[in-house]
Amino acid sequence: MNRSGEVDTSDLLSGLIRTPFDQLDWRLKTRCFGVDYVHLEPPEGGELFVTRHGWQLLPSLMPAQWFVGQKYQREGERLPGATAAVYRFPSRNVLGRPLDLVIKFSRVGQEVPLVMAASFPERMSDEVIANARFNSPFEEFGQVMELRQGRYGPADVNLLAQRPLAIYVTPGEHALWRLGRTKSRFTAHERRMAVDQAGAPASFAIELDIKREYVVIYSWIKGENAEQMQAYGLISDVELQQLTARVIHELSAKGFRVLDNKPKHFILQRERKTGRLLRHHGNLAYALIDFELLERTEEYKTRFRTSQRARYWRLLRSREDPLPKRLPEGLHEVDIFGVRYIFGVTPNGGKLWVVGHDPELFDFFLPDRWRRTPRTKLSSVNEVYRTRTRDNIHVVYRRSRIGEKPHVDPFYEQGQRIREYGFNSPFEEVALAQRLRHQGIRTAFARAIYRTGHESTEASYLRDPSRYNNHRHILPPEETPQTILDPDHDFYTLWGLWRGILPADEQGDAPLWGIIDVPQAFEEELISQPEYRRIIEDTTRRLSTVGLTELAESPSSFLMSIHPDGRHFRRDNDGRYLITLCFDSLRALDTGLLTDRRYRHLVDMARQRLTEAGCEPLNLQGDHLLLTLDPDGRLKCDAAAELDFTVCNFELIQMP
Repeated sequence: MNRSGEVDTSDLLSGLIRTPFDQLDWRLKTRCFGVDYVHLEPPEGGELFVTRHGWQLLPSLMPAQWFVGQKYQREGERLPGATAAVYRFPSRNVLGRPLDLVIKFSRVGQEVPLVMAASFPERMSDEVIANARFNSPFEEFGQVMELRQGRYGPADVNLLAQRPLAIYVTPGEHALWRLGRTKSRFTAHERRMAVDQAGAPASFAIELDIKREYVVIYSWIKGENAEQMQAYGLISDVELQQLTARVIHELSAKGFRVLDNKPKHFILQRERKTGRLLRHHGNLAYALIDFELLERTEEYKTRFRTSQRARYWRLLRSREDPLPKRLPEGLHEVDIFGVRYIFGVTPNGGKLWVVGHDPELFDFFLPDRWRRTPRTKLSSVNEVYRTRTRDNIHVVYRRSRIGEKPHVDPFYEQGQRIREYGFNSPFEEVALAQRLRHQGIRTAFARAIYRTGHESTEASYLRDPSRYNNHRHILPPEETPQTILDPDHDFYTLWGLWRGILPADEQGDAPLWGIIDVPQAFEEELISQPEYRRIIEDTTRRLSTVGLTELAESPSSFLMSIHPDGRHFRRDNDGRYLITLCFDSLRALDTGLLTDRRYRHLVDMARQRLTEAGCEPLNLQGDHLLLTLDPDGRLKCDAAAELDFTVCNFELIQMP
């Protein structure tokens, strides 16, 4: 029985194995370091996490086939020269064909006996060697999957690597001395895992256990390693050195390095007819094995974050372009209240509607990209959070209060009207924001709507069923469609974090400048440390001079416009980096940036413009209106010299 308590392992073997991985019940799945797994609790005990590569091989991966009774030792072959416990185990796939597995016991938390030979072609600092660590099994699989995809680096470099099939957590606990682990070495892995799994429902989150044993299972790659081929006389010493240098170079070009890279990790194959080694364009063809010391290069980490952000802004600009002729499997285009979305089911069983036409935007808003990152609570009353996603994108996500009865006094006319109207649904909020923007009123940009996979309950007396009733006719494109609103699940709306400027302000064919905050620009090495200090000191001084000490204490709110080349920034007339900040109008009033009279005028003006647009603001407040300012406290105004505001809350704006 697995953790859902509903699906028996025998059912999986007899029936579900015929189901494609992507169509499996979400309750069977979990996700870790970007890899999707089917999570099973086999009859033999322990836990088995099966990747999409291993799913159709499930019968061969079950512990009874290779683990019970130490079959991997009795029937397998321990690989010579391996410093870890690694076995080649003969098996067969579901069609009865030979299938050899690589069974390797993870050394996570153990000391790394890493010594670099003087002749090793890659130079590494003593600090890198001293800080070397064995990957945890889930982190290892995440990096190998990323390496196999090869999205980073030159397109003409394609690295072949073993297929990660499954991770088995053996039953029972073991003493640390038997596992060779120490608490200090293991703690860093626990922290990384906790960060990755933060935000996942408790029943789906994976935790590393220092007392458990982990076994990684890979596919076997036919051939022999380069060191053996040298012993056979098939390659010379010079060729072996050249191959090693090439592997290191190509790995680095794709953003990775292996701290103990050596010819034993390069698998070469022979041609069937001639017995000569396979070559591509004159170069030896090789495949990589052994990834317990695989890690991303610092350059890759920096460039990946930068490229993901640039790709995101490019996609946003084209989000209204015509749809591709064929959407990826599992994604559908839907139109709800005049807003077009790309709809799909997420790996955890949730449902996601991403605003726009571009299916490439869908992955940016999968829940593990934003629900498992550090967040800042923006409201003391409501669940509103700001976070920087794993793709380096700043977003605000808000739990919808749909179904709740507004907590206002019904004995006043306006309070009674608010209670009768109720909170807008997420789909109404997004439609309102888009409608208002089309009518010339600046609004925050809606990015996506997410419905959780797990069910939640709420006190019955808080229920307002009106939205569930009037959305009943709207059905998502599923095999067994259910209404888009479900009172047993939570909904979140995701918004672009308005911080005073957006790339969407650009018009026509001009380069689409991106946005980045000052600490992030320094972190990604886009500005030097002296530049970073000068910007912080200058901006802080200017803000403090006009009494905005609250903003001065938050450098992450200092926003710069970055050119698409990722290196140039906009500057003001004095040659200083152009810094933009954001303040809501209520805070502007509290800090003296706005007088009482100007504040009232702003709120009245915003209410009037909303009314003229055919909408009725039932509860417009100052913190619903965002203002743009510079470090000298000058607020941005429009062509009519009126304050330029952005509406960011749509819960209680009545739709026409």
